[in-house]
Parts: sequence; structure tokens; C-alpha cells
Amino acid sequence: MRSTSLDRGRAERRAQLEEQQFDDHFEILRGRRQPVDHWSELLFQEIWWQDAERNIHRLDELDEMRCSRIYGFVARLEDETGTLLAWQATHGPEPSGDVAFDAYDRGQGQLLEWVSRRGWIHETELMQALRRRMRGLPAVEGTCFCGYPVAEGWDHSACHAGMEIA
Repeated sequence: MRSTSLDRGRAERRAQLEEQQFDDHFEILRGRRQPVDHWSELLFQEIWWQDAERNIHRLDELDEMRCSRIYGFVARLEDETGTLLAWQATHGPEPSGDVAFDAYDRGQGQLLEWVSRRGWIHETELMQALRRRMRGLPAVEGTCFCGYPVAEGWDHSACHAGMEIA
């Protein structure tokens, strides 16, 4: 039998997670779990994965084997993904003003140089998080499977890989 306080605690935790903004760069990380147009938009974060049916999963909820398959899938598409990112960068919005144009041009040049190197995709945040999960560790370094940071005095003894946050 479940206690009311445990259910209330889970509901409060869920509300906190939905309000928390993990990363300002991706809509999916703003707690709303909105699908992205292409999985490559997830490369520069370490929390989520979107499958072919556009279902969104926390990496910490996925088992090591599934993370391994995702890792292999992404690694096989390194060249295609680099081309896609380069194309998106060259066809991105035009900034206004000299300073904005210089910053955009410099950032575009760095991206094009980065994706032209062999193995660049393995340096992305998503791939690093998948490697941690494949070793049985939480996706985000310094956090627990429950999503909370590991801090002194916090009890994470009930947390485990694959746990779902209700």
C-alpha cells in the first residue's frame, strides 16, 4: 500500500521537473518534452532522446543496451549529420549589424571546421551521456538517476538505473 505522502512527494517532484529549464537552447529541455524535427537537434544536450515515433525518453530511464543501440545509430550517421548541421548553419537566419554578422560568421566557421573532423560526433554532449549510461552511470555527470544532483546528506539509496520519475 502506498503512502499519501510518497504520492504527494512524487507529484511535487514532477511539477518541479516540468517547471525546470534544463537548457535554454532546446524546446525539449524546457520541461515540456516537445518533439524536435530531427534527432540531430538533441546532440548538444544530455538529458533526452526522441525515438522514430517521436516519443521522448529521459536517457536515465533507458537501459544500457538501448543506449548502446542509440549510440551506434548516431555514430553511423556522423557524416550525414555533419552535412546537415553545416547546411543548416549556412542557411540560418541572417543577423543584422556588423557585430552580429561577425559573431555569426565566426560561429559558423567554427561549426564547419568542427564537423569536418573525423569523430566529432563522439564529443557531443548526447554521445558522452550515452557512454555514461552504457557504463551504468547516470546520463548527467554529478546527478543521480532520479535527476537530482548528488550532494552531501541526500539519500539516493532507492534510486536506480531505469527509474521513471512520476
